[in-house]
Amino acid sequence: AYKAIMAQGDSKEAPEGKTLGTKDFQEEYIISQLSDRLDALKGQEPSNESITYVTNKMYDLVWEMLRSEINTFTAKPDFWDNVSEVTLLGGIVVNRGHGAMEGVSGGEDFYQPLMLKSLTKEGENDVYGEVFGDFPALARPHRAALYV
Repeated sequence: AYKAIMAQGDSKEAPEGKTLGTKDFQEEYIISQLSDRLDALKGQEPSNESITYVTNKMYDLVWEMLRSEINTFTAKPDFWDNVSEVTLLGGIVVNRGHGAMEGVSGGEDFYQPLMLKSLTKEGENDVYGEVFGDFPALARPHRAALYV
């Protein structure tokens, strides 16, 4: 998706009636949703920092979509009648490559948690610190997202 967005130049959309060149509906959707969020990277060479930036923007996109769905369901009058708690764990999988990839030995992938929240009828509780302790600060922006 990143390469397709960067190849678009200033165009934010595919020409009418055409796709962006992928053959995958999900990737098309990701490209269309991420395009406006990646303006800061236009004209820059790909780097570890740009991939990190894209990954964070993708996480934001997924979180916004999930939060919208959660808010829709938890706002229903009878939702909390049979549910006492909803626990949300959010993060990313860091792919470290497998085998020799671009001169770098591969390794095991790992999960980087960014958020852990408990939702109840009374509100939201951020339990990230209780579970993960003082894990790297990169999780803090997502932990600050409030339950509405």
